[in-house]
Amino acid sequence: MNIRLSFILTFCFIALYCSQVFAQEDVMYLKNDTKKIGKITEINKDKVVFLPTPDAKPEKVAKADLILVLFENGAWLTFPTEYKGIEGPSDSRHAEDWLLTKDQGIVSCVIQNAEGNPVLVSAMSDSARKDYSVPKDELSGILFANGNKQLLGTKPAMIADILKKKNMVASAAFLSKFEVKPVDTVKKKKGLGPELDLDKASYEQFKQKSLQKTDDLGKYLNLIANKSTESSVASKAVEQAVGLFFSDSSLVETTKPNGEKDQQPIRNYLNKLKLLKYSKVLIEWTDISYVSNLRKAPDGFYYGVISLQQKFSGFVDNKLVYSDVTRKNVEVVLKTYKKEVEGESVELWDVFLNNVGISASRN
Repeated sequence: MNIRLSFILTFCFIALYCSQVFAQEDVMYLKNDTKKIGKITEINKDKVVFLPTPDAKPEKVAKADLILVLFENGAWLTFPTEYKGIEGPSDSRHAEDWLLTKDQGIVSCVIQNAEGNPVLVSAMSDSARKDYSVPKDELSGILFANGNKQLLGTKPAMIADILKKKNMVASAAFLSKFEVKPVDTVKKKKGLGPELDLDKASYEQFKQKSLQKTDDLGKYLNLIANKSTESSVASKAVEQAVGLFFSDSSLVETTKPNGEKDQQPIRNYLNKLKLLKYSKVLIEWTDISYVSNLRKAPDGFYYGVISLQQKFSGFVDNKLVYSDVTRKNVEVVLKTYKKEVEGESVELWDVFLNNVGISASRN
C-alpha cells in the first residue's frame, strides 16, 4: 500500500485546517476588575475603539483604564503602551501554547486537553516528545496559540505582569515532575493477521492523539497563513507542523481549476501558505467519526482513517471572500517504537498525520 499525503484543494483557494471556529473577539481587561469583549477596530494615542457585536455601534475605552488586552488571534498587549495597531503586536504571537506558572514563568508546550484538571500537555524533551499532566493549581493561566485563554482565577494585572517580564522557562525544567510515565504497550491478536489490537484505554488514547494532531496542525497553519504573524513565528510554526507528519518527504497534492493535479513536498507547501491572499481564515470541523480500523500496510506501519466535515471561510480585511464545505478523510499512522521503562524494554507507539483528502465538496 503506497500511502501519500494528499491535500486535494482548489489551487486558487487553499484551505487552512483547524479543529474549531475561533471566536472573533478581543478581551480588554480594565483596572476596575471588569472586562469588555468585542472586536477592536482602532487603537489610537488615547483610546481603544471596538465593536461589542458585529452590528453594534463602536464603543471606546480609555487606554489609561486598561491593564491588558488578549486578542482573538493570540497576540497580547499590556499597558501603558504607545502601540497603535488593531490586531496586537505581531511579535507577541506564539507558535506554541503557553502555560503561565505561579512563579511568573512562561512554558511553551502543546495543550492536549485543558478542559479538566489536570491539564494534559506534551513537549519536546531529550529529542523526544513526552506527555505531562499539570495540576491547574500550579498555573496562573493558559494562553493558547489559537487565541483561546484561561486565566484560572488569576487577576488580569498578574497576567499582564507575567507577560511584561516574558520569563521563558525551559519546558523540561518545569514539566519534568509532571511527566506521565508510558504504560500502554502494543498487543497483537494471535491468529488474526495484520490487525492491531489495543486495549480499550489505548484505543481511546489513539483516537484522542489523532484528533489532537489535527488540532495542532490547525494551530500552526493558522499562524503560518495569517498576515499578522511575525516571520520568525511563522517559520517556527512550519517546523512544528512538519513534525506532525509521518515523513518530511510527504507530498501535498492540489487540484487546479482545470482539473490538473500538482504535487509538492510538505515543507514547500507550508512555506507557500505564507503567500496566501487571505488575511484571516475560520474553519469549523464537525461530524467527526472513525471509519476504519487500524490495518497493517506492507511498509510495516498501521493506518487508520478519520472522516470529518469542514466548513472553510476566507477573509480579506475582515470581509468574507470565499467559503466552502468539504467532507475530508484524514489518514493517520500508528508507529511503534522500543523504549526502556524501569529497566524493561517495552513496545510503545505514537500517531502521525499522513493523508488528508477531499471526498466531496460544495460551495
